[in-house]
Amino acid sequence: MPPSKLSRSLKLFAFTSLTLLLAAGPAGASLIDSTEPPSSTVTSSPGQHFLDDVETGISLLPVEDGVVWLHISVKDRRLSVVRGRHVIHEIPHFAIGINGTDTLRTRGSAMTPKGEFRVERINPRSQYATFIGINYPNPRVADKALAEGLITLEEAERIRRHYRQHRLSYPNTSLGGHIGIHGLGNRDPFLNQRVDWTEGCLAVENDQVRALASLVGVDTPILIQ
Repeated sequence: MPPSKLSRSLKLFAFTSLTLLLAAGPAGASLIDSTEPPSSTVTSSPGQHFLDDVETGISLLPVEDGVVWLHISVKDRRLSVVRGRHVIHEIPHFAIGINGTDTLRTRGSAMTPKGEFRVERINPRSQYATFIGINYPNPRVADKALAEGLITLEEAERIRRHYRQHRLSYPNTSLGGHIGIHGLGNRDPFLNQRVDWTEGCLAVENDQVRALASLVGVDTPILIQ
């Protein structure tokens, strides 16, 4: 082919290829949508706090200024230490019971209870580093469980009487007990990030639970939701 005709052919080929590329869209486009999803960050208006959007259904919020309490979001897997309405410390992840959560967990269900509780004891020499006990079941839980037929009247009375006498939950009923926030002991932190493995407690890393224990005390309010 003569050089002039070859040159014209090459130019025509280049123009046709460029037209096809532009019609196809950006380079690397495919059936897989690789664009990042829009940010889920919620912005608040001036003077508004993230706790304003927390639908507790209970009387914990608002709390008095200066009162330290725990807000535990199972959905976000975030544990926040809050003083009044200001977060002063956060743990970004925790594991829960193997079978998830419920407002009324029963013995052997391997579920984490949701609702309003209080710290009832702290054991710094637990096999799981430190154990921060949660008062489940408490009298309020007993009343609800009795109304729903999960425990007998005798069991409900034992829970109430034990709480009046000792300010501690009574674990020997159909509702179980010994629920708390604890460390991992010798367990792998990598697995704790990926697997829910407890019988109903909330598990964080050893150094995290020790730091948490230094910020709370007996009767610290807890909201798990």
